[in-house]
Amino acid sequence: MKALAVKPSEKRISTSIKLNKKNRDFAKDFFKKYNLTLSDGINIFLAKVVMDKKLPFELEIPNKETRKAIKEAENGIGTYYDSVEDLMRDLRN
Repeated sequence: MKALAVKPSEKRISTSIKLNKKNRDFAKDFFKKYNLTLSDGINIFLAKVVMDKKLPFELEIPNKETRKAIKEAENGIGTYYDSVEDLMRDLRN
């Protein structure tokens, strides 16, 4: 399938996608600052993928140590700090 340039006059279709509410709300506010809708933002992302034939950012797979740390954090294992100051105080000791 050949990718075509996006033209403003092209017919748009409606689709349904499931989004994380927090991310959707943030993105809506973000795009609003640029006078864009969420739909505009998603279309810009898709156009960039079509033009470059790749994701517009690098995807990294966490290594074994990072995956372990993520799992521990999700399970409440480890030390938590109420502030950066508390963390820094602990690091200095």
